[in-house]
Amino acid sequence: MSLRRFFVRSFALSALAVVAAAAQGCAAEAQDDDTQGGVAAQSAGRPPQFVLLAFDGSYNNGFWNESRAFAKAEGVKFTYFINPVYYVARPNNMSCVNGQAYKAPDQGPGKSAIGWGDDSNDIKLRLEQTALANAEGHEIASHAVGHWNGSSWSESGWDGEFAAFNTMFFNAARIAGIPAVNLGFDKDDIVGFRAPQLGHSPGLFRTLAKNNFTYDTSKSDAANYWPKKDANGIWNMALARLKIAGSGKNTLSMDYNFYVADSRGVNDPDSANHARYERQMVDTYMAYFQSNYYGNRAPVHIGHHFSKWNGGAYWKAMKTFTQRVCGLPEVKCGTYKELVAFMNQNAGRINDLQAGNFPKAVRPPSADFDESVVSGDVNEADLVHDEAAAHDDAPNHAD
Repeated sequence: MSLRRFFVRSFALSALAVVAAAAQGCAAEAQDDDTQGGVAAQSAGRPPQFVLLAFDGSYNNGFWNESRAFAKAEGVKFTYFINPVYYVARPNNMSCVNGQAYKAPDQGPGKSAIGWGDDSNDIKLRLEQTALANAEGHEIASHAVGHWNGSSWSESGWDGEFAAFNTMFFNAARIAGIPAVNLGFDKDDIVGFRAPQLGHSPGLFRTLAKNNFTYDTSKSDAANYWPKKDANGIWNMALARLKIAGSGKNTLSMDYNFYVADSRGVNDPDSANHARYERQMVDTYMAYFQSNYYGNRAPVHIGHHFSKWNGGAYWKAMKTFTQRVCGLPEVKCGTYKELVAFMNQNAGRINDLQAGNFPKAVRPPSADFDESVVSGDVNEADLVHDEAAAHDDAPNHAD
């Protein structure tokens, strides 16, 4: 029997028991919950298993369309962390912020670590794809502007980066000289952030608070970490520190880190190795998921890019993982905004959630996974973050 079929059968029997109890007048009062599997989780006294599937970047218009089509077929929602430099064509890069060149802290004017958009038609298509993603229920969030490492930036430096984001992105059509595209959202709807190369500094979090952001995904922590608010009131949505199944190499729950661990961040021409990389990522993600699903239900964070490194091994693995877990009982494959709403509603329960003080889901014999993926120490110094040179499937695109 497959793992998914086992889950569905087991939870169907549990659901029948709940219905029978309700008929006898002894069931708990039902609660409104619009999350997939949320009602079943509440009836069992445990939180739903959130799975956050996200992408950094936004350059490849074909991948916008491909990822949206996959999400629609599987009934899941993505969070897209976008870079406004991709919404400005290179000929306009010296006059894209109020008639001046974008200038990141410690960089020259008009510089981007990942390049720019191509032409006005390219910009139009990207804006349309972004609008479609928003209309379909995906979340649009910020990956800063030019993908520079801000680990040494001051608060004022971050202030300038956030101001440039709003000016460049929300004036992209005007800068490109094309008719306005109705995005369906404005700057107040962008409330999430992931720092390029995960390069954060203390000033970032003060800037996030000033700009009414609610969460950040620039840090890493243990696989079973439940989000907590920092001193500035920002929810810390940490990527997981893992070991790759079958190799023991350190990684984060992000495709680029697998790419570096697998082939040192350089494309491996051997397709047999691509298949192995794909299998190891699936096994790693499944171990991460199952450890949390049967444990304290800490959210599962999966961070990918618009890049098909190593023959698309990591995108294929993400799709396989999504198809295996997102239809399971008590699982919510949603956006970070949805997780923030849950965290705000359960802020007083964080210590109990972290400790797993609720009835655990019964782990079936078929749910066998590599415990080493999520156990033991992971040296953060080995967790490489610098993906700028290989970013977003756009070779030779950076300045």
